Amino acid sequence: MAALPTEIIAEILSQLPVKSLLRFRCVCKSWYFLIKTPNFVKIHLDQTIISNSDRHLLLYYPRLDSAELDQNLVCFSEVLHPLEPQAVHLFGSCNGIICIADLHKTDIFLFNPLTKSHYNLPLNQILNLKVGYMLFGFGYDSKNDDYKILRLVQGFTKEKVFYSEAQMYSLNNNSWKSVQGISSYLLFSDCHGVLVNEALHFLANSEELGLTGEYIASFDLQTESFSLMDCSKFVHKIGNYLMILLAQLGGCLCALVNNNTNFILEGADLWVMKEYENKESWVRLYSIGQECIQSRVQIKPIVYSVDGKRVLLQIDSLKFGWYDLESENVEMFTPQGLPDGSLETESFLGSLVSLEDKHHSDKETSPRQNKNDVDSFLSSEFKLIL
Repeated sequence: MAALPTEIIAEILSQLPVKSLLRFRCVCKSWYFLIKTPNFVKIHLDQTIISNSDRHLLLYYPRLDSAELDQNLVCFSEVLHPLEPQAVHLFGSCNGIICIADLHKTDIFLFNPLTKSHYNLPLNQILNLKVGYMLFGFGYDSKNDDYKILRLVQGFTKEKVFYSEAQMYSLNNNSWKSVQGISSYLLFSDCHGVLVNEALHFLANSEELGLTGEYIASFDLQTESFSLMDCSKFVHKIGNYLMILLAQLGGCLCALVNNNTNFILEGADLWVMKEYENKESWVRLYSIGQECIQSRVQIKPIVYSVDGKRVLLQIDSLKFGWYDLESENVEMFTPQGLPDGSLETESFLGSLVSLEDKHHSDKETSPRQNKNDVDSFLSSEFKLIL
C-alpha cells in the first residue's frame, strides 16, 4: 500500500463506510491524517450521498438505538450519547449529525452517532421566551458552511391572544438570536421541522393571513425567513380526519396523508413534490389500503432502498415493512434488538463530520512529505475525479 499514490489511496478510502475508516486510522500516520483532513471528510460525505450508501436507522424516545440499514439483517443496538437523561428527543439529522435533547429540552446536543463527536449548545439566551409548546428544526446552510437550529414557541396568553416567537442557533457563532417568526399556527406540536433543500418545513394553518386550510410553512436557513407553500392538492377530503406527516424522501419533500374515519386508519397516500416550491409538481407516489398494512394508527415513510424501487415504512411505531413501488405489496419484517417502549424512527448517513473542528483548529500535523501530498491532491485532482 505504501507504493500506491496518495490519490489512489484516498479514492479507495472515500468509498468505505465510516466504521471501517475509524478502524483504518490506526494503519499508519499518513492514513490517520488523511482521514482527518476537512477536504477528505467533505469528499467522503459527498461520495456517500451520491452512492446512497452507509445508511443507518435511528430509534429514539425514550432511548437511542441504531442499526445499519445496508445489511440484510437489521439489528438494533443502543447508542451511547452525551445526554444524561434517557428520554431522548430527536430534532433532525443532517450530514451524519443529529440534534438531540433531553425530555425537558434543557440540554441540546449536536452529535455524530458513529464518531461520537458532540457539542453542547448554550441555552442561557433562550430561556426567556414565553412558555408554550416548542418546535425545533435542524439543518445545514451550505452558503455559510454553518449548522443551524430553529426554535419556535407558540401558544396563547391568558387573554387568549396568540403569540409566536422564534430564535435560531448558529454553530459558527455559537450563539442564539431572534429571527423572523410566523403568524400562522403550526399544527401537530410534536412534529419538528423537516429538512429539504436547506429549508425546514412545518404544517400550518394560515387563517390569520386570510387563507384557509392547511399550508406548509418553510423556513429558509440561508435567508432566515418564513414563506408559505400551498398543499391543497392532497388535502381535499372533507369529513374525514386527515393526519398529515411531512417527511424527506430521496431529497424531495413528501407528505403522508393518513386517512381516518372516527380515528380508525383506512389507508394512506404518499405525495411527493418532484420540483421544489412548485405546487403543481405534487404527485401521489403510492396509495396503501388497510389490507396491506394492518395498521390502526399511522404509517410513516423512512427511506428509499438503494435501488430506489422500495420504500421503508414504519407502521404503528415498532412494525416495519418494505413497500414495493412496482408490485404495490408490503413485505413486513421484524428487526432484531428492538427495545421496549413506543419509539420513533429516522434515518441518517454515516459521516466523519467533526463538531469540535468548528471551534477548535486541529493542531496535529502530519509528516511534511505526506501532508504536502495529501493537501495538493485533495485541493485539485480528487475533486475533479468525483
